[in-house]
Amino acid sequence: MASAQQVRGIELASSSQRTDLTVVLVCPQIPGNTGTIARTCAATQVPLHLVGPLGFELDDAKLKRAGLDYWQSVCVKVHESYDAFYTYWQEIEASKRGRLVAFSKFGGKSHCARGAYKPGDWLLFGSEVSGLPENAHKHCEATGGIRRIPIDEEHVRSLNLSVSVGVGVYEALRQIDEKGMEVDVEYRPQYGKED
Repeated sequence: MASAQQVRGIELASSSQRTDLTVVLVCPQIPGNTGTIARTCAATQVPLHLVGPLGFELDDAKLKRAGLDYWQSVCVKVHESYDAFYTYWQEIEASKRGRLVAFSKFGGKSHCARGAYKPGDWLLFGSEVSGLPENAHKHCEATGGIRRIPIDEEHVRSLNLSVSVGVGVYEALRQIDEKGMEVDVEYRPQYGKED
């Protein structure tokens, strides 16, 4: 199991990151998922917090392979436990802290509901095996709520963690950046027109 002091074999980001969104993985178990999520965080410049206990060492070959050489572009912070993470979050100045927003199949609000995200939000995703701990659900309910990514549960039990993080991050960024987004008209797909 990885501790907060262990980030061996991975050179981490020293570059600036976004301050309007943060991803938090609580007790991730599969190194390939965490590596893929780190790559998404590198692509979006969103900081990544890993909350233990982790189901792998941070020098795991599968973790590094899934993140490829993008680890140097990711701002990663490791916390020993959910309680340690929550204490860290509470110690941030209230005006800069943002909300805790959980993702769970038990969420009451869709991940893409209008106004679901605000600048400064911390997106919490639980373990592939057991989801988020009960106290995380309570903390999120009290601050930012719990989001649900709809799926057809008759055919699929759940989404892969890295897919869920990608869906959540890009929807949150779309909503946060919506007013400032520029759309390239040349790139926008045209339907129903013949050239």
